[in-house]
Amino acid sequence: MPDLERNEKELSFGRRLARLGAAWRRQVDHDLRDYGLTEATWRPVLYLGLLPPPVRQTDLVRALEIEAPSVARLLDVLERRDLVFRSPDSEDKRSKLVRLTEKGERTARQVRHAVEAVSSRLLHGISTPELLACYSVFERIEANLCARPPESGRTMVQP
Repeated sequence: MPDLERNEKELSFGRRLARLGAAWRRQVDHDLRDYGLTEATWRPVLYLGLLPPPVRQTDLVRALEIEAPSVARLLDVLERRDLVFRSPDSEDKRSKLVRLTEKGERTARQVRHAVEAVSSRLLHGISTPELLACYSVFERIEANLCARPPESGRTMVQP
C-alpha cells in the first residue's frame, strides 16, 4: 500500500472504528427497545451476566469504562427495576458488591441473545480468517495502548 494511502487509512481508522462501534451499539439498542433497555442499562446488565458474581462495583466501573458516579446512578436505576442488588463488601468496607437478581439474570440472557444476534447479522459474509485477522489487529492495537501511558491518567482495561 503506498504511503499516501496508508496515511489516509491511519487518519480515518479511529473515526471509522468509533463510528462502527456506535452503530453496533445502536443495533443492539434497537433489538432491546421492547425490553425497555438502552445502552446505558443493557451494558451493565451484560457485563454483570458475563463476570463471575459477585462483582465489585469498582470492577464494574473499570469494565464499563464509565465514571464511578455514573455507574452508581445506573445501578440505582437497575436496582429500582429489580435487575440488580448491591450489598456491602466484607473485604472492603468502601466497596459494594453487585449481583443480578433472578429477573436480572433473565434480562442478561436476553441482552446476550440480542448482542449475539446483532453480531451474527453484522458479521454475515465475513470469513473466519478475515474475522481472526481483524481480531489480531485489535489485539495489537490494545497492546500498543497498554504500552503507552494514557494521557488522561486512566488505565486501559483488558477485556
